[in-house]
Amino acid sequence: MEAVVEYETVLNILSGRVGDKIKRPFYKAFARECIAISSEQYAILACLVKQNMVTQQTLCGLTKKDKPNVTRLIDRLENKSLVQRIADAEDKRKKRICITEQGMLVYEKVNHIVSDMVSHAMKNIDEGQ
Repeated sequence: MEAVVEYETVLNILSGRVGDKIKRPFYKAFARECIAISSEQYAILACLVKQNMVTQQTLCGLTKKDKPNVTRLIDRLENKSLVQRIADAEDKRKKRICITEQGMLVYEKVNHIVSDMVSHAMKNIDEGQ
């Protein structure tokens, strides 16, 4: 029986709530595929795929990271043209974060790697565990 990888499980693994030893294989897999994003940046993209056009504050809540860290991650993703900030229609001071077409392509490529790795790691663990 193939393990079902849930969105929250992947976010928990990649958003910094686990040790670097667990994240290290993800970094190696990303490097093998020439993917130049961090696991934390992937977590931001994953959030935007599930819930696009959200505020930075919403991303802070979804990733369990503070505002300066999320700002830094968004800045880096924006520099890579993977996300963009768009002024809120009702309040121009607010910015909504949107995944770009290029960001979606990177997410899909990385998501296959992450899903395969998590499924492999969980294949001998039953639901009760």
